[in-house]
Amino acid sequence: MRDPDPGSRADVPRLVFLFGLAYFAQALGQMGGLLSQPLAYYFKEALGFDSAQLAEYLAVLSLPWMIKPLYGLISDYVPLLGYRRRTWLMLVNLCAATGFLWLSGLTELGTMLIALFLAAFGTAAADVIVDALMVETGNRTGETARFLGVQWFWFKTGAIVTALTGGWLASQFPPATALHVAATLTMLAPIAVAVAAYLLAREDRAAIDVESMRATTRSLVLAVRSPNLRIAAAFLALWCFSPAFGAPLYYHMVDRLHFEQQFIGQLGALTAGGAVIGAWVFARRMADRTLVWRAKFSVTAAAAGMLSYLLLAEPHPYVATVAMPLNVFVGMVAQIGTLTILSVAAQACPPRAEGFVFAALMSLYNGVEQLSAVVGARLYEQAFERSLAPLLWVAAASLLLCFVLIPSLKRLGNGRDARASAPGTERPAV
Repeated sequence: MRDPDPGSRADVPRLVFLFGLAYFAQALGQMGGLLSQPLAYYFKEALGFDSAQLAEYLAVLSLPWMIKPLYGLISDYVPLLGYRRRTWLMLVNLCAATGFLWLSGLTELGTMLIALFLAAFGTAAADVIVDALMVETGNRTGETARFLGVQWFWFKTGAIVTALTGGWLASQFPPATALHVAATLTMLAPIAVAVAAYLLAREDRAAIDVESMRATTRSLVLAVRSPNLRIAAAFLALWCFSPAFGAPLYYHMVDRLHFEQQFIGQLGALTAGGAVIGAWVFARRMADRTLVWRAKFSVTAAAAGMLSYLLLAEPHPYVATVAMPLNVFVGMVAQIGTLTILSVAAQACPPRAEGFVFAALMSLYNGVEQLSAVVGARLYEQAFERSLAPLLWVAAASLLLCFVLIPSLKRLGNGRDARASAPGTERPAV
């Protein structure tokens, strides 16, 4: 890493504000953000969708997240109006805001999908560009850990706020009104980021770098042939296959457990709070352990967390009381596992293609997650007679299969330097 530029330290306060705002906005704008519960509520109550129909309809919205490496390449090598990050960041956030504004007045399915797709594209592209801007400025100023800490803190703060607000909207308004209010509120976040990018993001003017594009292409060809990359990809795929979550869990809580919409939102906030605890545990107690040790611990804890949901498989007098600490626990172990996954992905990245390969692995993460949601919803409706317990066993089995691959992770190194390699693994520094 290059030595920090003392002249850049004056930029740090405004960049801290920009990155904090950007990741708070991402927490609101992603499909698991403020729209998540009002959207599921609308599809279920107003349109009569079952969990499989909901999962399949929303699966299309995962495509912008699965092609994230493309945004990185374009931002790296194709400047817009002379800038590699600033103008692209403004443009994609305005795209997201347009999608949310359009959605705020829609009820027709086909048009809603187009608006949601536009919003998802803008949010996913903004995520990649902000990460790139953060890494570049962090290396220049020597403040990478601080920037990542700000990212983590505000993303999870946003997750708590969106869970509580989404649950409140779904409990207070009719389905269509709740969705439209959520879309209007969400629209404000990317607008704020676009304005902040114009005012606060400063970078040198750039031109298309053809030679760097060729060198990166050669590195990517070598990366695809790497056995380390295949091991990491297989581990990520098994880890992410969690068919019990998403639409099946939401429908189970509403139809079987009879949870109120506001309480479901509060459970989401508790899960996000548990993730903050998990991040602290990872940073303070686990980050210096070997990658293999962290993988073993994470798989064991995640499987235990998955099976602990069996306590909610059937209604009982204490189901709501059990659900609250259970969501904190699951949020904690899931976050520890996510940070371990980022470590695995980071150490599988070859030289000169780190950013693209890491983004590709994260795209695989998003793709398998969405596939598992669709498969899980189909199994829930058609094979398991709307019972959550069999899906929990399937998800736990997929997690435990990760143990087969853990010995191969030794090929990736001991893992102690992963925090410096992977965007996101230093986030718990707060």
